[in-house]
Amino acid sequence: MTPPIPRPPHHDEVLRATRRSIVDALAPLVLAVLGRVDDWLFDLAQKEGEGADPFARSPRLEAMNALRAHRAAIERQFSVHYEGLFDALIEARPEPAVGHAGLSLLGEQELEQQLAADLIAEALQRHHGHALDALARALARATGVELLAPQRNPLSPFCLGHAMHRAVQGIELPQMLQVVLYKYYERELLQRFPAILEPLQQRFAAAGLLPRQATAAPRPPAPSRATDRTPDPREEALAAGSEPAYGAASGPPAAQGDDGNVFALLREMLRALRPPTSPAEPARPERGERNERRALATTEMLSVLSLMQTEVPPAVLETMERHEASLSVLLKRDLLQSAARIGLSPDQVRLHPDEEDAVDLVGMLFDVLFDDHDFEQRARNLVSRLVVPYIKVALLDRRMFMYRTHPARRLLNAVTEACEGNGGQSAQDREMLGKAEQIVDTLVTDFNEDVAIFETLELELRSSLDAHQKRVELAERRAAEAQRGQERLEQARAQAGGELAHRVDGQRVPAALREFLARSWSHHLALVALREGNDSLAWMAALALADKLLDLLPGGKAAGVGLATAMQGLGADLVAVLASSGVQGEAADAMVAAIADGIEAQRRGDAAAAQQAAAVLRVAPEPLPQPTPRLKLVGGTEVHGTPDAADIVRLRELKVGDWVSLAGEDDKPAPAKLAWISPISSRLMFVNRRGVRMLVASLEELAALKKAGRLVLREAQGGAFEDALQRMVGRLQKDSA
Repeated sequence: MTPPIPRPPHHDEVLRATRRSIVDALAPLVLAVLGRVDDWLFDLAQKEGEGADPFARSPRLEAMNALRAHRAAIERQFSVHYEGLFDALIEARPEPAVGHAGLSLLGEQELEQQLAADLIAEALQRHHGHALDALARALARATGVELLAPQRNPLSPFCLGHAMHRAVQGIELPQMLQVVLYKYYERELLQRFPAILEPLQQRFAAAGLLPRQATAAPRPPAPSRATDRTPDPREEALAAGSEPAYGAASGPPAAQGDDGNVFALLREMLRALRPPTSPAEPARPERGERNERRALATTEMLSVLSLMQTEVPPAVLETMERHEASLSVLLKRDLLQSAARIGLSPDQVRLHPDEEDAVDLVGMLFDVLFDDHDFEQRARNLVSRLVVPYIKVALLDRRMFMYRTHPARRLLNAVTEACEGNGGQSAQDREMLGKAEQIVDTLVTDFNEDVAIFETLELELRSSLDAHQKRVELAERRAAEAQRGQERLEQARAQAGGELAHRVDGQRVPAALREFLARSWSHHLALVALREGNDSLAWMAALALADKLLDLLPGGKAAGVGLATAMQGLGADLVAVLASSGVQGEAADAMVAAIADGIEAQRRGDAAAAQQAAAVLRVAPEPLPQPTPRLKLVGGTEVHGTPDAADIVRLRELKVGDWVSLAGEDDKPAPAKLAWISPISSRLMFVNRRGVRMLVASLEELAALKKAGRLVLREAQGGAFEDALQRMVGRLQKDSA
């Protein structure tokens, strides 16, 4: 344990003030989380109850009742836990000694709770790691130690992430409720954390524990609007500096991260590339011609989109038929033509540049999704129904392109995850597609202008995806175990082959004995290596058998020993080796006799007799074929060429869980996840989204694939939405060039 360092008395006051402010900030946060979970369960129970048997038990209602019964206990345990963390620091209690307590296996439910808490801690570290690390150093100085372990630091991502886990310990809650509880806690914590963080930084800076610095994150600027447009309440809220509400859902965190810059760059490039006479901004009329074209108001745009929402627009169908067509251009055409459905002449209206940005961005987004993701026809039809709802979201809330935690973005990621590469081959895959279709049906039917529906639907779909993911992880483990078994077999065969070559290469060995050693004995030796290892007694005994047989040949150590006596002593071992290849009884006796005849013939110098003795051995089973060392892709195309050293270095940085794109036989990229790295051969195994093995290759072979353009590294390790944003920037940059 680190020895305590004397601390100034006023630091105790800092710690007590910090305890009060943290507990006061987290208590209403927990109340909000429990309230939102309760509302979510109530809404689901209402929908579930429509047309249902009134006497049937509702799992949602049961979960809601369980939550209400334990709300007070959860709130109390949360506060007591956090007060205890600070009390331990203020009272300078020693760290608990690490003993040798007995180990026990965690239950599946407990393990899932710990994993959920770890994910919350990772999210906090990702968004606020720099500030939290600085606070940890300041808190260590305030408590008089050089370093605080994360488990003792109340302000560490670990303690904040595991606080809900501590709050529900010992409380029996339904599994579905636990999943939702952790998700709402993560989102509420990420949203409120900047407001919690800023006063902490100021307090520690005032105490001289932190350097003074500006901590408030700037708000994204409100978009400029033309004066000829009807004001929208959401725009006025943004202009005033407030955030539009998400209904029951929590909004995204205050820090917009890298995607805010990406959004600004996309809009800038779009406007630079947009021609002066685009469909949304017609040319100035000739002299004498009356110009009555005006920009559609947001409310008018939303009305048109609501009418288009229940069916797939012609623009989407046309783009799916003609891949070279631009979905953005066709969508703007459809929007203006559909203005007639609300009594406006398409010749008299146009799109405002801000609205045109929204349509262009959504059009490009779905263009990239359809081009870069492996959607079967059923899945493509499903995803195409999302185009119009997402244009509405882009009009209502531009933060969808700025925040990774936006509910609409998370829902699109979840739908893509459920559909990509899913051809419905298994019952589980068909069930997953059916669930995704149900979610999209609900969105298309019920979405008006409340973005909160995306939060509810994402939680529902994510719950199914989590269950599905467990099956996928099981498939991945089975694929890894099968590959490991295959490589162990290859390794065992290589070891047996090396022992055989060491003994017979360059020597004159009768055909009967050579075939026995190359087939039955090598097969037996490989099995021994697999089952018992190459340092076992069985391995040594098998090697000794081969050496004793070879010593009976002319020039060997036992060349003068009577053959009948020697073979009688080796008979039992020979029969055991043959039995491992499935040769028993009279067939085994005949083979032993053939080996003896071959050795005897070579002793006499009778080459013809030695060759004839080998014929009996050909009834033994053939050895299993060795795997081809040449790499073949999904479509069977072989890859040749010298890989680049730089590619090998880059590929060596891949970690389990990273995704790449592999080209199939139709040259269409398919997502592939690195699921396992062999400890034997260092080869990498990639699986698809269903956990089925796609490719096993060495770094050199992967580099050859990359050089041939059949493997693409995914630089942005995010969801489908995040990857698409990066691809959109690349496409616009290419168009600009």
